[in-house]
Amino acid sequence: MKASPSLLSRNELFLSWRQKTSVFGLLSLLFSFSLFMQYLEFTKLTQYDDYITNAWVEKQYRKKSYWVLKLRSEEGFSFYTSSNLDLKPIEGEFVRVKLWTEKLDFLSFLQGFYAPSSMLGRLEGRQERYELMKELATAHSTETAPVFNALFFAGSIPAPLRHQLSALGINHLLAISGFHLGVLSFILFFIFKSVYQPLQGRYFPYRNAHFDIAVAIFIVLFSYLHFLDFVPSLLRAFSMSLFAYFLYDRGIKILSFSSLLLVVSFLIALWPKLLFALGFWFSVAGVFYIFLFLHHMKELKSWQNFILLHLWVYLAMLPLVHYFYGSFSLYQLYSPLLTMLFILFYPLALFLHLFAMGFLLDPLIAYILALQIRVVELYTEFRLFLLYLFLSFLAVFKKLFFYLLLLFCLGFFGYLLYGIAEF
Repeated sequence: MKASPSLLSRNELFLSWRQKTSVFGLLSLLFSFSLFMQYLEFTKLTQYDDYITNAWVEKQYRKKSYWVLKLRSEEGFSFYTSSNLDLKPIEGEFVRVKLWTEKLDFLSFLQGFYAPSSMLGRLEGRQERYELMKELATAHSTETAPVFNALFFAGSIPAPLRHQLSALGINHLLAISGFHLGVLSFILFFIFKSVYQPLQGRYFPYRNAHFDIAVAIFIVLFSYLHFLDFVPSLLRAFSMSLFAYFLYDRGIKILSFSSLLLVVSFLIALWPKLLFALGFWFSVAGVFYIFLFLHHMKELKSWQNFILLHLWVYLAMLPLVHYFYGSFSLYQLYSPLLTMLFILFYPLALFLHLFAMGFLLDPLIAYILALQIRVVELYTEFRLFLLYLFLSFLAVFKKLFFYLLLLFCLGFFGYLLYGIAEF
């Protein structure tokens, strides 16, 4: 994972402040237009006290005496609702619902909203990936099937499983995102390269192999994204990957904070709702701390980069994650190791499922899910969180602050260990 000198010595994205202001001025206009389009959608939704739409069920889970449903309408917006009906499992199915939107405001619409509703009926059809998820589930036990459905098809994760994954510190391994996209790209590259190179040598030696293979990879990844109905986390990762390749192909420095800022600004300009998506900011933070490490640790060897980068990202993300989520256990100490091993596990799982042997992984998954884990709730205090953000910002400019940030994160890690020892 060591960054090559060629990537670090490429041209900067912006050569002057004039270029920066021009680009971000255009992005501001794009953001204003996107926000206006969202407002038009909001006014259409709230024009009357109720709104009828067709939607499909993204998530369905039980809470106390009622069902909670996450639906995505045919117009493209997602919302939560609840039902007291005695519903059967209907994830992936299409329904017709009436929403009551008289109390809905624009900010809530952007953040993702809850609306009371009435189920008018179920419609014919079912999303194709849910048919595959149902078929995949038959090859696994009830406990392990949701793991592979989430891993391959972005299926919803039941609450008990989600709590167990959180206790293990490996939620990110099942939420399809840039990490999975990177592994898939790596696999596809070697598959396409082994097929392309013999053909190129015989029929079209004048072609740029890396460009053609990259185009083929992006076509496959986009097809996968479309098949998963543009899962937000994967859509963000795909957009960032596509933009990164665009910069690389034009000899522009990829591993730069200017490039990251531009990508994030562009995505927000296109989809203003990302401003309120916590998962989006977690993914941005992960990339930021990867860049920060590579920016200051250029002299490390590849194997050192591979190990230390995973440890660094784990430590660097702790104060951020624990500002929002408090769960911590000693098993989370294995998170960097499990993340490194996942690079091997993911292709292995794909290979075994392609040959109908995925059930061989069930004993391992069942063992992990059956672990008895003691969990405590520990949060980052607001003042410490501000200090953490301040050090992160200064670390962009000075290596000294990078080391101070590392010491801060190590100290916070010690605080978590002390906290669990007290309980």
